[in-house]
Amino acid sequence: MKKKSYALLITSLAVISLGACSNASNTSNKTVSKTVASSSSTTVESSTETEFSSITEATTESGNSQTFKLMIEAAQSQVPALKTQAGEMYSDIKIEEGEDSTIIYSYTFAQKAEVAVDQEALKPTMVKAMKPVIDGAKGMIPDVKIQIIYLNPDSSEIANMTITQEDTDKIE
Repeated sequence: MKKKSYALLITSLAVISLGACSNASNTSNKTVSKTVASSSSTTVESSTETEFSSITEATTESGNSQTFKLMIEAAQSQVPALKTQAGEMYSDIKIEEGEDSTIIYSYTFAQKAEVAVDQEALKPTMVKAMKPVIDGAKGMIPDVKIQIIYLNPDSSEIANMTITQEDTDKIE
């Protein structure tokens, strides 16, 4: 019973935090659109297409697009609100840019977890919870993935799972 309630708690907090990040990625979408729109008002149509291409083709150190980096930055701006929502459960929450269009969410618990997490049992629930986030992001980043890492205060790993579009496409 403890294991199920612990998994439910992890899932519900992840849904809350990732939902906030989903809204942040929509904000990033608007920022890029505004940039392109303002460019088109001062230049001819062909140069706007060139500027838009350079925005989407520019890559970061991780090999991701500049648009992906903007999406990560927007999500990171939501971390203080996420920490407030989570209360004292987590000592740290991080949202980072991973390789190959991976959004990495790291949650460090304030206290050591007393039960082991069954990742295989937790993953289907997390896939359902992450579907709106992946569906919202894949319009901008076609191959987006989400990696969720739960850590004890000593940085030992409790759970680590990656959710892909293939995972979310399997559910209705």
